[in-house]
Amino acid sequence: MQTTHTQDVARHYTRRHEQRGDLFGKQPFANYGYWTRPGMTMEEAAEALTLLVASACELSPQDRLLDVGCGYGAGAVSCARQFQPQSIVGIDVTELRLEYGRNYVREQGFADRIELRMGDATRMDFGDGSFDKLVSVECAFHFDTRADFLREAARVLCPGGILALTDLIPKRGIDPSAYLRGATAVGTGVCLDNRANAYDADTYAAHLGAAGFTDIRIESIIDRTRIPFIDAFERAGERLQGQRAVEVRNSVARLRGLVAAGEDYVLVVARKA
Repeated sequence: MQTTHTQDVARHYTRRHEQRGDLFGKQPFANYGYWTRPGMTMEEAAEALTLLVASACELSPQDRLLDVGCGYGAGAVSCARQFQPQSIVGIDVTELRLEYGRNYVREQGFADRIELRMGDATRMDFGDGSFDKLVSVECAFHFDTRADFLREAARVLCPGGILALTDLIPKRGIDPSAYLRGATAVGTGVCLDNRANAYDADTYAAHLGAAGFTDIRIESIIDRTRIPFIDAFERAGERLQGQRAVEVRNSVARLRGLVAAGEDYVLVVARKA
């Protein structure tokens, strides 16, 4: 059974489903992107982030891949197309996204290799050692809790399996309570901010170690993700009118406020011992 926090997250992304189509391109990505060159579109940057994470977990054709927080399935399709893993299972808590994603997977010709299903990251319905690789893009800060997710990730990965994800955390030296107050002040909403997950990279690494991971790497990539996305989002919003333009301006202000409050955007890679 989902926790109240997880239900709040699902409701939030159900509402967001109606708002995403006019800015982010034809492929149904839902991430901040990895901005590596001038002139990238949001869609190009979003796919680049997906492929960065897949490369970080050393995805290969013999792998069974689990995509936690798969959203609309765009990341799974990109991984299937670029890396040809043996199989991909994606889980998410938002049924509306999954319905859209299943149709997208079929349209792209990957229904025989990609399965999208309902699933809670902290209570996965898979046997021990079911997967070789696990990815999760911009989701773990939602999970109730992230530490529970990391334990589950270690359980469902086979020995030597690799986890790779991107995540939002407070920077080192930031008081977590002050960070949460800053996040609340700029209007992120209780449904997204899980207080139990407000800790820096050092504590994050400790949770990974306690879950059974080794070869841990946590790298800030905010200068190529969150920050250039905000600038691109602001420019895209200038093309809009009316209420949608107001919504984008408010979102830009909120995102800049989060960065000012000490938010970091990190790439996390670890191997199951």
